[in-house]
Parts: sequence; C-alpha cells; structure tokens
Amino acid sequence: MKLSMNLYDALTSISVPPNKAKAVVNAWESDMEKFATKSDLFRTETQLQASITELGSEVRSLGTELRALINEQGVELRASIKEQGAELRESMTKQGAELREAMTKQGAELRESMTKQSAELREAMTKQGAELQSAITEQGAKFQVSVAEMDSQNKILRWQLSILLVCITIPLLKLAYDMLIKFTLN
Repeated sequence: MKLSMNLYDALTSISVPPNKAKAVVNAWESDMEKFATKSDLFRTETQLQASITELGSEVRSLGTELRALINEQGVELRASIKEQGAELRESMTKQGAELREAMTKQGAELRESMTKQSAELREAMTKQGAELQSAITEQGAKFQVSVAEMDSQNKILRWQLSILLVCITIPLLKLAYDMLIKFTLN
C-alpha cells in the first residue's frame, strides 16, 4: 500500500491528473497481485517437495502391503493345496482299505461258495471283477479330472495375481511419472 501511495504521489507530481493517476495505481496493484514473490515460490517448492516425499512413502508402503498380501495369499494357496493333497491321499488310503476289506470278504465268501456252486461263482466273479475294474477306472478318471482342475485353478490364480499387480503398478508408475514431469516443468 505504501508503494501505491508513492506511485500516486510521483504521478501527480509530474502533472498527471488525479483520476488517471488513481487508475494507473489501481491497474498496477491489480497486476502485482498476480505476481509471486521469492518467498512464495520457495514456500511452494518446499510444499511440493514435502508432497513428493509423502507420496513416495505412500507408494513404498503400498508396495510393501501388496508384497505382503501376495505372500500371504501364496502361503494360503500352498496350505490349501497341501491340505487338499492330504485329504485326497487320506481318501484314497481309506478307499483302498475299504476295497481290500471288501475283496477279502468277498474272497472268503467265494471260497466258501465255490464248493457249493462252482458255475454260479465263476459267473459272479466275472461280473464283480468287471464292476470293480469299472469303479477303479472311474475313480482314476475322476482323480485325473480333479488334478487337472486344481492345475487350472492354480494357473487362473497366478494370472489374477499378475493382472492385479500390473493394474496397481502401472497407475502408480504413471502417477509418479506425471508428478515428476509436473515438478520438473515448474
């Protein structure tokens, strides 16, 4: 304001009409409001550097959280696969024991019946053997399908994790690049 008064006084002292001198002072004050001082620019630069540092910390924190989440999901996936494998082995062992028990029982019944009804026993053995072979083949096929499904699900999970990583990393890199360009241009 002091500078404005000095400018007004200087203009009036060189015979500029007061209304024109006042218009010049008002225009000058209006223009001066648009200019930044060195301290304004230094304060802005300091704030921008603090923002960049904060954003860098946030990005590093997000990266650490993402790695932890991926590791956690990997551990869970491995545990799930291990658990399913153990359940499958247990089920197969149980079915094998049941099958052996059934075969032993049927064998005993067969030996007992052999003396009484040889012809009928041969026919029954052929029929039961075919059924057993069909059941074993069917269980084997189901097992192969189950293993193939687990492999497929594992591949899908890997793709999903890769896509998630890419979807998070690319926007973060673009944000960092845009901020870097913005700060270097200013």
